[in-house]
Amino acid sequence: MVPFRGYGRLTRSTTLALLATLAVLVAGWTGLLKDNTLKAIETGCQIYVLLRVMRARISPAYLLLWGPLTWYFPIPSALVLFLFGGRKHSSLADAKKEVNRVAWRLSEEPDFGGNRFHLLGDRHGQDTFGELRRQIKGAKRRISLSTYILSDDAVGREIVNLLTARAKEGIEVRLLVDAIGSFGIPLRLCRPLRRAGGKVARFNPALPMQGKGSANWRNHRKIAVFDGTSAIIGGQNLGLRYMGDRPSNRRFRDCSFLIEGPTAAAIERVFFADWCQATDETPMSFATQLRERSPHVGPARVEVISSGPDCEGDPLWETYVQLFSNCKRSITVVTPYFIPDRTLFTLLVTAAHAGRHVKIMVPRRSDHRLLDLARRWYLRTLREAGAEIHFFKPDVLHAKLVIVDEEHLVVGSANLDMRSLFLNYEIGAVVRDPAAVAEVGALIAGWETESTRYTEDLYRRSRTLTGRIIEAVSKVISPLL
Repeated sequence: MVPFRGYGRLTRSTTLALLATLAVLVAGWTGLLKDNTLKAIETGCQIYVLLRVMRARISPAYLLLWGPLTWYFPIPSALVLFLFGGRKHSSLADAKKEVNRVAWRLSEEPDFGGNRFHLLGDRHGQDTFGELRRQIKGAKRRISLSTYILSDDAVGREIVNLLTARAKEGIEVRLLVDAIGSFGIPLRLCRPLRRAGGKVARFNPALPMQGKGSANWRNHRKIAVFDGTSAIIGGQNLGLRYMGDRPSNRRFRDCSFLIEGPTAAAIERVFFADWCQATDETPMSFATQLRERSPHVGPARVEVISSGPDCEGDPLWETYVQLFSNCKRSITVVTPYFIPDRTLFTLLVTAAHAGRHVKIMVPRRSDHRLLDLARRWYLRTLREAGAEIHFFKPDVLHAKLVIVDEEHLVVGSANLDMRSLFLNYEIGAVVRDPAAVAEVGALIAGWETESTRYTEDLYRRSRTLTGRIIEAVSKVISPLL
């Protein structure tokens, strides 16, 4: 049996077929070496692709996508997979463990208790923008900020201007942006910040030999930490589509969370690990910061989850498996993209069949049309199992929230899709605080009033022959998006 993360196990016949295919390719390669160098290279590329895809363990459908491609286009397929394939990186995992080792030598284990937890979730992202302003202006020693998208608009420019002003005052400022999500922007937008003494880094450039690991691995985390005592995480990038001073009917509906207390230091540790990867600085350069401890200031327990190619296993996926498996009453999922892996999907269907209250809320139309098509089968199957499906209509719903049994709340940057679960660098937090869960539950209840239920018309349209073909193609391609 060959295990696939989140997809159970391949059947014995499929395993034998894969082994037989590999044997044929090896035999063919051995014979071709004597006669045809190009053919030998192509066969070698086919073997390489087959082995990489099997090790990726994203889904069995992943094999169906790469099989025909590598058969007809072996060399280009091998090149693409070399640049963009793969799921884990052992040396990066070792580097992250080194950051943790340094932190543990300098201080105790992370303390996740004693926090204040506050929702930043107004309709137009004004409170998130205002809180970022307040925290940047109030920082006494350092600001650590990481984002997937930094937009060259009013919001992005104001954030950079505020950081620049603080850097001129002697505050230690670090800004980390994803090289693809913020492609080309930091070079000109962040020049004044660099001149003022602030530090700016790009995470994992996509050009060959510049990044570390696959160009397909993106840092999707949104982290802002101030003096190691307060932090903001969530789904909002730094741009007008996510936040601003004035209301906008083009703004995504989203939220972030202010965390004050010991957990802020644990979030900053994740930032330092990412910064070391992007800049090659050593963990010991952050010895002073890692040694610091924050006092307890509130009742909330907020446990940080860091997930990505630099982690052993898939911590975020494992957390969801545990929570869904132990569900007694209800599961609520809010996500812009709903393409779960087979294990999580099976757990949701099982919970719905067992009478648990399973509620899924997605945007009526997200900003990725292909993912909207790929989600149809999952939503239809869940509805048939008895789950509630809500389509948020006014804007693009971009929030990422999970509540289980009205006791456990999961927030952060990760969507419930296979890219977030298995490929991206993501950050999440499990919150155990009745007041926080109730506050987020009220936010979701408000969104329900602006949503519609899964209708029979959509149900019938998605079961046409054309609809099924589109669904099938979208499901195969979706892990790559």
